[in-house]
Amino acid sequence: MRNHTGHGYDQLAGRYQLFENLMFGSRLHRARTALLSSIPACHSALVLGDGDGRLLEALLAHQPECQITSIDQSRKMLEIQQARLSNHPHRDNVTWQQQDAREIRGFNHQFDLLVSAFFLDCFTEQELEKHLPHWLNALQPHGYFYFVDFQEPDTAWKRVRGKLYLTAMHQFFRWYTNLPNRKLVDIDGALNQCPLELLVAQNMSHDLISVRLYRMFTERIDSNRRNKESRLN
Repeated sequence: MRNHTGHGYDQLAGRYQLFENLMFGSRLHRARTALLSSIPACHSALVLGDGDGRLLEALLAHQPECQITSIDQSRKMLEIQQARLSNHPHRDNVTWQQQDAREIRGFNHQFDLLVSAFFLDCFTEQELEKHLPHWLNALQPHGYFYFVDFQEPDTAWKRVRGKLYLTAMHQFFRWYTNLPNRKLVDIDGALNQCPLELLVAQNMSHDLISVRLYRMFTERIDSNRRNKESRLN
């Protein structure tokens, strides 16, 4: 997850995995890696807010030739990522950058893959509306977007369980990192406004977590798809 104050996550960094395991067990990490094998071979990837680098490590195992840029606002989190990969045979494939994702510039159409795991839920709906298109603009045409995040389950008992988890999580991160959100924002609303084609999806942890692989499409592709659907109808 991404903090609104780098200092807050610097304080949390060394105990982040412990707190995650206490709250969710191994469920979050299983979700992070659930569909990595579905991603086609990529030459370049941008990873946003991976925290302690467990997803980054798993991504390298699946994409050993990929050149990866990992951006996080927390200096301590980046140091933990670097330590985690200190003996990794493909460590030199990774470039680390400390930066607030809202200030990212200069990545237009540069990457084959964008990775966002438990990251978008840390932004307000207004921030998502403004910045999500900009982050996706880092992708080349037909690039892939690997998305992992929380969602509100549909069925009654799952929804109650989910709200308990989400309420506890938001209270914890509000206290530790000054996270502005008191509840889960409408991530799907922001995603639906972007030129994304859903390729594969999997719900996990009683539908509390959604894992998805999208592909960017251009206006021409979108027009061709609409024309094809019109002919079929």
